[in-house]
Amino acid sequence: MKCESLSLGKYLEKSQNIFFIYGSEVVLRNNSKDLIKKYLSQKGFNERRLITKENFDQIEQIIIESSGGSLFGSKLIIDISHDQGRLPDKLEKIFQIENIFNNENITIIINSHNEKLNTKTKLYKAMEKNALIVECRKLKSFEEKIWLKAQLEFIPEKDKKNLIKNMSELNAGNLVAQQNEINILKLIYENDMDISNLFYTDSAEFAPFELEDALVNLNVKHALRITNSIKDSEAHYAPLLVWIIGKIVTSSAIAKQNTNPRLSLEKSGIWSSKISSYMNFIKFHSLQKLISMQKNVYELDLTSKGLSQKNFWDDVDRMIVNLTTN
Repeated sequence: MKCESLSLGKYLEKSQNIFFIYGSEVVLRNNSKDLIKKYLSQKGFNERRLITKENFDQIEQIIIESSGGSLFGSKLIIDISHDQGRLPDKLEKIFQIENIFNNENITIIINSHNEKLNTKTKLYKAMEKNALIVECRKLKSFEEKIWLKAQLEFIPEKDKKNLIKNMSELNAGNLVAQQNEINILKLIYENDMDISNLFYTDSAEFAPFELEDALVNLNVKHALRITNSIKDSEAHYAPLLVWIIGKIVTSSAIAKQNTNPRLSLEKSGIWSSKISSYMNFIKFHSLQKLISMQKNVYELDLTSKGLSQKNFWDDVDRMIVNLTTN
């Protein structure tokens, strides 16, 4: 049985205990996996065993050994991650295990990076008959808006329409960037923040998102001015500032280690208009410094949550200076 990612919810009740997720859209693959895990959790599957490429030769043995569930008597999810190359022939052996399709103690999720499947192979025919195949292809424009609307269910109706319009226009065709914006909004609503000032500001006040531009452009004075303004008028945005700084540091550290840093930044959800600034920012800092700053972000997060005795705003200022100077 096969379905597209947007209609996955309609097929879960009809599916057996093997799921195969593939396609070119990584955000939809992650969303599909999360939805499947949530569904399985409701059925008592609360333990997980991960199989990566290093263990593909032992797939059959691992599944047979796990067929009774976890060591603690819980139902078990076998999570198979296929992140490079062609689909291994070893996967065919899963469908040859005796009583595998009727085993109520385990379920199998295969998450593949492959963008297409060969429908003529024995593996595909076995999956089509005995598994739920979830295709996560790139979405058309109207499908993107349907997906975005579903992700913003936590937003009040009075705000939702404008947010969908703005987010889809600013990040058309880029679900990674849209997912980043969604994560920010979830953080805002979890902390009971007011979104009225997030996207529009006057000359006397600054939005938290302006900090990203100031930092990647190495404008220390402007960055400090932004955080000081937010401290005086909107101090509850502290968790959001940590998220923004963390996004810059993590995306830059990953790109610095990549042979194609521009592509890495795109995959991290950085807007195309900001990539040149990010490239200059990456050249300005060594990899060692970026990695060390990831620890600083973690410590800053603890301080923002009141789990440290340090002064959050002093630490933010020090972090800004560190990010914008050598």
